Amino acid sequence: VRTSRRRTSKNKEYKKHHDTKRRSRDIDQIQDDLKKEAETNKSIDFEPDEDLPGLGQYYCTPCARHFANEVTLAKHAESKLHKRRLKDVTRPGYSQLDAELAAGKTKEILPPAHGNLNKVMESDI
Repeated sequence: VRTSRRRTSKNKEYKKHHDTKRRSRDIDQIQDDLKKEAETNKSIDFEPDEDLPGLGQYYCTPCARHFANEVTLAKHAESKLHKRRLKDVTRPGYSQLDAELAAGKTKEILPPAHGNLNKVMESDI
């Protein structure tokens, strides 16, 4: 005998935590990391951390992932996932102007209302 119509409960807190639990870094954050690496000409160094794979020493910056050893990192560098992520990261980032244009907001550039007043007066003389 069914007591309620719903088969599953609507536990929104569970869904919210489930979606954000393993959230990876966004593209713009990774682009900032790559800019820092390009400015200093060296990769990001992490202090040894027991909670990270490989004590946090083998890191792929475009994918924002840690790996257990150098072999795994090299295998990852040849994968489709890594190549796709590289392609996404090399695209130019969006700016506030791009967002406004996409939303339909445009900046109308009008000619000055009284900018040519001096030229009109000079031509009359």
